[in-house]
Amino acid sequence: MSDSPLFSPDPTQFSRLLHFTARAWRLAIDRRLKAQGLNQASWVTVSTIAGADAPLTQSELATALGLEGATVVSMIDKLVRQGLVERVMTPEDRRKRLLVVTDAGQAMYRQVKGEADALRENLLASLEGEDLVVTMRVLERLRQAAEQSR
Repeated sequence: MSDSPLFSPDPTQFSRLLHFTARAWRLAIDRRLKAQGLNQASWVTVSTIAGADAPLTQSELATALGLEGATVVSMIDKLVRQGLVERVMTPEDRRKRLLVVTDAGQAMYRQVKGEADALRENLLASLEGEDLVVTMRVLERLRQAAEQSR
């Protein structure tokens, strides 16, 4: 494995490897979600709404996903058309809509979560415990550094 040019100590290869690893993971998830008419972006959106402690506004969802509000609107519109998410008016502010996952969305979330969990277990099975711990620690440091460099 160390003979591969991908594992050279050249730091310029790191970002390329990280990019292609994330892309391969995303495509593997997309292949599993295609039958449900979903992709990773829609799955992450439903997952974020379903996993929230309380219903989210579109703005809160955009922040949670690290996206612009306008980008989230089209995703929400699609999920509403699919019957997976609905916009609910709040009694305090009739202009404000909260996002909630429908029963169909909850069922889809549980099914896809099971598939995503199985995929993750499969992909990580080749890593030894310490490798996973180190990888997660490094990725977290990189994420924090990237966020601070804004």
